[in-house]
Amino acid sequence: MAKEGTEIAEETDQMMDLKEPENPVSPVIDPKEMRAVVLTGFGGLNKLKVTKKPMPEPQEGEVKIRVKACGLNFLDLMVRQGNIDNAPKTPLVPGFECSGIVENMGENTQGFEIGDRVMAFVNYNAWAEVVCTPFDLVYKIPDDMTFPEAAAFSMNFVAAYMMLFEVANLQEGMSVLVHSAGGGVVSLLL
Repeated sequence: MAKEGTEIAEETDQMMDLKEPENPVSPVIDPKEMRAVVLTGFGGLNKLKVTKKPMPEPQEGEVKIRVKACGLNFLDLMVRQGNIDNAPKTPLVPGFECSGIVENMGENTQGFEIGDRVMAFVNYNAWAEVVCTPFDLVYKIPDDMTFPEAAAFSMNFVAAYMMLFEVANLQEGMSVLVHSAGGGVVSLLL
């Protein structure tokens, strides 16, 4: 068991380039770049690398979000392993949900202002410092909700809601028996 822990720690260290720069001059931040976690191939944690990517800019109808937290769900693990129907091609930036602050908006974007605290659904790309996604997949978060709570809320809430009201057709006066509690979706039901 201890050996497994060591292997996981080594795998995690490989994900990030932790080398010190040769010239210890203060780093210049390129406004045209951001960092993202990239899935380089299907498999274990060693297939995830932190790398620089071009800074996205919002297209028409999109919101640009400075990510403060992103979700990690069962779907993310299945994607990483390549165990989903119609698996995407790698390399790609994983992640389907995030929360953060609105940084910019494309044309014909309604309901948001720069500085709004939001959570969003993203078709991949959530594991990045900045994402752009259609405004109809972005939702304002309450002041008392933290960014990590908001990032974890979206996918779990929608899955729980769909199971209860669309699949099970739960209606007023009905009861639900939860006979196996585990994971983020069930925590929203309890």
